[in-house]
Amino acid sequence: MSLITVFLGPSLPNHAARKILDADIRGPVQQGDVLRAVDAGASAIAIIDGIFRDAPTVRHREILWALSKGVPVFGASSMGALRAAELHTHGMIGVGLIYRWYRRFQLTPDDAVAVTHAPEALGFTPLNDALIDIRRSLQRARRAGAIDQVCHAQLVEIATGLPFEARRLLDLDRSLAPYKISQKALDASALLRLLAEHQLNADWPIPQTPQPPIVHAWLDDLVAGDIDPNPYKNTKKVR
Repeated sequence: MSLITVFLGPSLPNHAARKILDADIRGPVQQGDVLRAVDAGASAIAIIDGIFRDAPTVRHREILWALSKGVPVFGASSMGALRAAELHTHGMIGVGLIYRWYRRFQLTPDDAVAVTHAPEALGFTPLNDALIDIRRSLQRARRAGAIDQVCHAQLVEIATGLPFEARRLLDLDRSLAPYKISQKALDASALLRLLAEHQLNADWPIPQTPQPPIVHAWLDDLVAGDIDPNPYKNTKKVR
């Protein structure tokens, strides 16, 4: 059985993820976690959620290093969609609408997928709504005739102008509850189903990513994160 490591938090409840995929499901990814997953023997890595404010975020070079070791890295929904959009030309595999959205609209702000959430003991429950989920919910309400085009545009503008921590669909209009949708959960589920297919068929894609040059800045980041940098050094020139 393949060892799949999934970094998951508020985008999808853990129990829902386990119904789709048999995997090593961990909390939101942060700096050093991808390296540790590779060292632990992961056959594939999936990034859905990630830390971006309370701890150092996962670095692009860390993902490139994992790819260069032949470990496929997938991304969707939140931090995973962001990193996959940024690294798709280097071999990271993106899944879902949000990933495609970030690829198409490269200047889309990162906080469009950001939420605050409860701690791990409470299941990383989201405490607000991501802007992408609000926009999808408003689109659904408009198509159903619950709001008109003018109201739709006004609510999108209001939500976009709020700090990400204060974005909540029902604070905009409680009557929108029947139209609430989580694109983040849909994309996370789609990624897990894809991983389950690869797991069943044992047909994991093999990355053809060269090992990135190991630069001092990255080694310094590892040291700052209390990670031994020595296993990740190579013979290439360190700039």
